[in-house]
Amino acid sequence: MKSLVADLRYYKNGGDNVKAGKALFYYGKVMDLQGNDTLAMQAYLNALAKLEKTEEYKLQGLAYEYIGILNADRKLHKDALDNYQSSVYCFQKAADTLGVIYAYRDIARIYYVEQQYDSVYNYINRALSLCEEKKGCIDFERVTPSLLQVKGIAKRNEGDLENAIILLKTAVETEQDRHSMHHCSMSLGNIYLNQNKLDEAKRYFTLALKSERPRTLAGAYHYLYLLEKRQKKYAMALYFKEKSDSLLSVDLDAKQASQILTLQRKYEKGKLLLEKQQVEHEKKIQFYFGMVIVLFIILLCLVLYFLLRKRYKEMFRKNMQVIKENECMIKRYVYELDVLKQKAGETAETNREKVGKLNQKILLLESENKKIRENVCVNGVYLLDQLKKEKLIVKNMTKQEKEQLLEYMDLIYGNLISRLKKDFKLTSGNLILIALLKVGFTTTELMFTFDCEMNSIFTKKRRLRESLNLDTTRM
Repeated sequence: MKSLVADLRYYKNGGDNVKAGKALFYYGKVMDLQGNDTLAMQAYLNALAKLEKTEEYKLQGLAYEYIGILNADRKLHKDALDNYQSSVYCFQKAADTLGVIYAYRDIARIYYVEQQYDSVYNYINRALSLCEEKKGCIDFERVTPSLLQVKGIAKRNEGDLENAIILLKTAVETEQDRHSMHHCSMSLGNIYLNQNKLDEAKRYFTLALKSERPRTLAGAYHYLYLLEKRQKKYAMALYFKEKSDSLLSVDLDAKQASQILTLQRKYEKGKLLLEKQQVEHEKKIQFYFGMVIVLFIILLCLVLYFLLRKRYKEMFRKNMQVIKENECMIKRYVYELDVLKQKAGETAETNREKVGKLNQKILLLESENKKIRENVCVNGVYLLDQLKKEKLIVKNMTKQEKEQLLEYMDLIYGNLISRLKKDFKLTSGNLILIALLKVGFTTTELMFTFDCEMNSIFTKKRRLRESLNLDTTRM
């Protein structure tokens, strides 16, 4: 079974439709034998789809025939008849006379169920005519008894018992399949029973007792029960009745056990599938839950980052504003000091008192500016460290960060940046380049910091020297 499934998967996805069709057909037969009609039907239909544009007419005929059998079992007689007619067409295309005969027999059986006896005789006679043409061939001789049986039963139902007996006797005598022969003998025995020819009936019923199939044996014992009952031999009739019921019970128990086993397997398979789906569902839930947590953490970090960045910018802006205001106040106080020193007519004591107060105010403002610059210095050191460690590049720096870095450099190098801004027309990029060169950044570090090639760094340096009115030949 495993090898068949493997072959099916291999050929199904391959380019050979004939091999794929054969694999699907045989898979359908296996499913049919296992009692899985749905999978069998699907496999046969898929096989026909694969074989549709091929010349494998015999295999197509067999597929149609088996589909017809499944539909007949479902009491879908019209569909079964269409399937058998398609089967005849395919067998005729394949020049398979034996296949045509079996298809004719199947069609006759459908018409028998529909009680259209003229059509039964028509197709059985066609089949017998083909068998006559192939007389002497064992395969055709083997199918003849089953044709005679169908015709004989139809004759019986129409009341032509004489011809029915002749046909069924011939079928029993020539039938090579023991199972079919036992069924045929019971049909013949039933005719004799109805004619009250009890000895003949008993002979054919007893013949069926040689069957090994419980259901056939149950049928034979049932007919013997009816026969003994008609003869008023009630003890034997009761015995045969019990035997028949017992065999039917065993057969029913076997069927029920098989059905229970099938249901149990389906349940276990469904349970395993459900457990697998549940595990996969739980894994998906865990995965999505983890993703949500990760995304939440990332989002939280981004929010905190932007909030801190905003807060930092605001603090920096306020600090710069305070420094500027303090510097303005210092300049004003210095101006007032100069005015006091130049004023005449006031007492020296009064002047000294005012000068002292102004100096005190100036010292307080300078002290406040120093503290703010120390904080700026800390941030400047951090920015410089980030640039040095290649964790920050100039183009990603905000305007405030650039100002903070330059403020720090101005602080530690004696107002270098302020003097350069005053004496030369330098861009922010030039000032940052000066600051980084001042603290010893190498060309390689500058390449990363400015996110550019080495030639661009040399160009920046040359332009800076030109702006500073320095010799450009010394690089």
